[in-house]
This record gives sequence, structure tokens and C-alpha cells, in this order.
Amino acid sequence: MKRTRTYEVLGMAILLGSCLFISSNWAATRDVLSFVSLKKDKTRPIILMDTQEKILQRLVIPGLRPLSFSWSPDGRSFTYHTNEGGNFDIYVMDVETQTHRQLTFDGGRDIWPAWSPNGKWISFASNRAGTSDFYRIDIDGGNLMKLTDGQDYDKTAWSPDSQWIAFTSRGSLFVMNAEGKRLRRLAGSANSVDCTWSPDGKQIAFSSNRDIFSIDLNGRNLRQLTPIDQRAWDLEWSPSGEWIAYRVRDILGDLVIGVVNTIDNKRGGVLETTRGLVPSHLDWVPEGFLSVSPSAEKQTTLWGRLKQKVD
Repeated sequence: MKRTRTYEVLGMAILLGSCLFISSNWAATRDVLSFVSLKKDKTRPIILMDTQEKILQRLVIPGLRPLSFSWSPDGRSFTYHTNEGGNFDIYVMDVETQTHRQLTFDGGRDIWPAWSPNGKWISFASNRAGTSDFYRIDIDGGNLMKLTDGQDYDKTAWSPDSQWIAFTSRGSLFVMNAEGKRLRRLAGSANSVDCTWSPDGKQIAFSSNRDIFSIDLNGRNLRQLTPIDQRAWDLEWSPSGEWIAYRVRDILGDLVIGVVNTIDNKRGGVLETTRGLVPSHLDWVPEGFLSVSPSAEKQTTLWGRLKQKVD
């Protein structure tokens, strides 16, 4: 009897998950972008929107005030950094239970966490050793590993197979393996900041002299993707490979989000919807979250308190 009851409950759970997927207005959405909004209020909601500028959901969780964040590959958690505890540290949050877990406790400045695609590690930048470096830590907080030696850091970008890490330092684009070995310079200029790996693992996009370029892993086929003087940073390549999202300060002085199509370079531009939201840090939402996400019309769901866009 107990086993039969277990199967019944399991069947209901699977049916519920299927219904949520079908009813979700994300079901036909290929790429969904998320970002923290620093608009001056009591919360820092995570905004989820598509590349057509439609805000799908606002994820508002009590006590969550992230400065940057990175989704886990399965979409059930994300890592973030904040200074709410009086120091810049890395945390992990379970989206379903809304529980927060502190990952770093050093007195240094631990920032810009990035979850590896294999789900095993989180890389981050820190000055805990007196110099600006990158570190890697297991998702349970164990096996801390220092990856660089005195690099002027920005952020790390994992390769899709989690074997390599790209980053910019001192005006150049570098690649190293997941143990911090086999470091090599891939490209450079007077002002290279931020980078992101293509989902097929064949290219890296980076911001250089205010514009976005892509380059093959062998250092060839350098290609400019954005118009001149775009002033782009905080780059993220979409899971479909079709878009690169970035932050930019537009001609009105507002901090907004832009997108560029990686195929023809012509489609895209500033997402006007983000004007006034003060976006901070970008990350594309993993399919694991989208496949069980409820419709935007629902206020209370398995995933916590989600607020519908108010037009």
C-alpha cells in the first residue's frame, strides 16, 4: 500500500511539472535573460525578460539583496555575492526553499561568483591574499583553490565543458584550465574588460576599447560585433548562441542592457524596457529553471514569491 501511494504522489508531481511547462509563457521562449535591478526600493528583484523586451517575471525573495549572481546549471539554485553581512562574501541560495548558505568567510573581498557548467565548482574573484586573484571552490564550500597569481581581475567565464576558464586582466584576454594551469594570452588591447564563452565552446567574446569582439580559441578570426564606441561590459552569451547581452550607459546617461545578434550583427540594440531599472549583472536563465517555471500570472508558486509585471 505504501509503495502504491508513493507512485501516486510521484505521478502527480510529474503531471504537475508537465502542466507548469505547458502553461508557462516561457515554453516557446528560446533565450531568457535575468539581471538584478538596483532600482532604489527595499528589494533587489531579479528581473527575467526575453530578447523581445517582454518582462516575464520579477523574482522577489525576502532578505535577498545580491550585487551579482550566477545560476546553477539545473536552475534550482544560484550563487551570489553581497555585503549585507558587513563583508563581501559568496552565498548560495536554493530557489525553491528560499534558504541562503554562506560559502566564503574570509575577511577579504570575495565577489563575482560564476557556477561551472558541470555543477561542481564556483569560481570567484578575491583579494584575500593581498593581491587580486581568482579562486575556485566546491559548491559545498570545500577544496578552495587559488587559480592565479597577482592578476588584476574582472570576472571569470567557464567553457561549456568546465575544463577551461577565460578572463580579462591588464587589458588582455587570457585562458587557463580549471586548475589554473596552462595559462595563455589570447588577445589584448589597451582596454579589454569582461568576456563570455560561446555555448559551442569554439569562441570567446570580449569587450575591448568599448566594443565587443569575438575570437576563435586559436587566436584567429577576430570579429567586431557591436558599433563603434558602444561602451559595453558585463557580457553574457545566450544558450542558443544567437545573442550576446551586455550592459551599457546610453546617450541619456541611463544604465541599460543591450543585445547583439552573433550571426548578422545587425539585429539588437538597447532594450528600452530596462531603462530606469538600473540593471546590475546579467545571466541567462538555464533551461532547468524554465522547464518547471510557472506562468507569470501566478503570484505564489513552488519557486517562491514571483511578482507579475505592472504595466
